[in-house]
Amino acid sequence: MTSVAIGLTVLSGLLYVLGYALSRGLVTNHGLTPLQVTFLRCVVILLVGLAATSWPGNGMTWHRLFRPERAWQQRAAAAALVVSNALAVLAYTLLSVTAASALGFTAPLLLALLGGLFLRERVSLGRWLGTLVGFAGMLLIVKPGGEASLAGIAAAFAGALTYAVYQIFIRRLREVATTLDTIMQVALVGVVLLAVPVAADWHPVSPVSAGLIVVVTVVQTAALASIAAALHRGEASRLAPWQFSGLLWAMALDALVLHATPTSGSLFGALLVIGGGVLAQVLKSPGRA
Repeated sequence: MTSVAIGLTVLSGLLYVLGYALSRGLVTNHGLTPLQVTFLRCVVILLVGLAATSWPGNGMTWHRLFRPERAWQQRAAAAALVVSNALAVLAYTLLSVTAASALGFTAPLLLALLGGLFLRERVSLGRWLGTLVGFAGMLLIVKPGGEASLAGIAAAFAGALTYAVYQIFIRRLREVATTLDTIMQVALVGVVLLAVPVAADWHPVSPVSAGLIVVVTVVQTAALASIAAALHRGEASRLAPWQFSGLLWAMALDALVLHATPTSGSLFGALLVIGGGVLAQVLKSPGRA
């Protein structure tokens, strides 16, 4: 696995945290629902993708969009990510940015397990130790037993589980689906799945809200492209510890925007997050490069 895959994973963590923090604002300050935010993002992406089919050399065609290879697997992956996105927006609405991110980043631990079970990737002791150390750091940041909303915790964990399932699908599809295919399938499936429930509970969208939807779409699409590209270059279980870096971005965002100074326990947790990622790379299985 190259340093490019690690860099892309760290970048995706930053972009996801930023995107979900902006999505939280759309719910708490602009009156939209988590499903509506997710649906509108998918609409924007799908419209841009459909318009791009007329551009020569862009790689997207009507056939690739509506009749992709291994269509059911690609759409199952897309459905998993749509559900994960909606749950994550809900979690960020109910919890602080740091707490929602910390709980959401249980996905790397789940991914390490699922990568070994379903992808038959060899999960070394170092990778397990690195993931568990990063998970311990997450617990120090979240501080279980505090004032966090139970519904928010459940939404964050469920979102993490469905996100891990999505990444497993993407890893299995890397020979037939490009990053662009992944993005467009998520948009198409999201529009189809959410159209009816969103229409039944539609909230007005102001020009400011529409602009923020576009910004969120750009940021989170970039995050999706980054993690998809990383998973095309490296093993899912080996990249898992590095996804904990998103917790560091969340702490920085809370400090900059909410002026919430990290506690000593949170800072120690951040060090564990970094140490877990490094540990997984240093302690490799015998005989492996």
